[in-house]
Amino acid sequence: MRQVELRGPRDIKVAEAADPTPSVGEVLVEAKATALCGTDIHIYAGDTPVSYPRVPGHEATGVVREVGEGVDAFAPGDHVVFNPNLNCWSCERCILGKENLCESIQLLGREVDGTMSQLLTMPQTHTFRIPDDMAFGLGALIQPLSTAVHAQSLVDIKPSESAVVLGLGGTGLMHVQLSKLAGAYPVIAVGRSPWKLELADKFGADIIISARDKDPVAEVRRAAGGDGANVVIEAVGSPETMHQALAMTKPGGRMLGFGITPLPWDGIQLLQLYLNQLTMMFSRATTRANFFRTVNLVTSGQIDLAPLLTREYDMADAAEAFRATEEEQSQVLRVVIRH
Repeated sequence: MRQVELRGPRDIKVAEAADPTPSVGEVLVEAKATALCGTDIHIYAGDTPVSYPRVPGHEATGVVREVGEGVDAFAPGDHVVFNPNLNCWSCERCILGKENLCESIQLLGREVDGTMSQLLTMPQTHTFRIPDDMAFGLGALIQPLSTAVHAQSLVDIKPSESAVVLGLGGTGLMHVQLSKLAGAYPVIAVGRSPWKLELADKFGADIIISARDKDPVAEVRRAAGGDGANVVIEAVGSPETMHQALAMTKPGGRMLGFGITPLPWDGIQLLQLYLNQLTMMFSRATTRANFFRTVNLVTSGQIDLAPLLTREYDMADAAEAFRATEEEQSQVLRVVIRH
């Protein structure tokens, strides 16, 4: 079989490898599509260290070709998507239903080889059915959506609460849709790219704010009644926007840090947090329960993923797909590599 290999920072090659076979409790899947996200790009650029060579990728779909002993939930021909966070199911966190915080968790494409191969094996516990008529490229976006669904379950938006989404990348635009679905009003979308602001409007945002042209904090405060919003979701992942998110959150409100950054968050005013009784929360990955819910949201048509898939490449052009995702962030949302 063919697979994509990362042999060093920004060194992508397509190579031949032996076909895998499923073990007990595993399914053998013919992978069809893998989407790229920020985590993949951090690994690709060398910012997140991995052992080389490493097969990248974790947002993927495919078709079951064979099932291992003990598999009773799947059959050959099933179309599937994966939760790529491999947990142990036996540590205290897993037992308590917090498997996304497993003590020995491994992410496909980081600690272990990922999804960018023609064939791969997956535990049936981390595999989920999708409709046969769902495009594989769109199915690959279910995994990142599941992380947004998990985050929203933590922040728990109530109907009629005001909600801000700061940052309109792929997952930011997912948060716009999920906030509307939760009944938030108004949903305020803040971004810099005009075409992404237009997408936020299409997805139902009540107020659109361009951070390129105006002070986003002042504009959000004005739009939300003067003292900020009930819920602010930071979906950029930078210290600057984290500070902006706190400043946009009204007294008694909740700020969700969804964006990922390795940079330190200096200058936090603890007195401000105390005086305003702010709640800050952060989310990691997803859970099996929230993954099931995500599949249902997509298959029922409540969430629209199609506009978020902006480019597709063949596996032979994987190096170009990674380059474009890293260097043309203002022009892409999700790039998909077809297997």
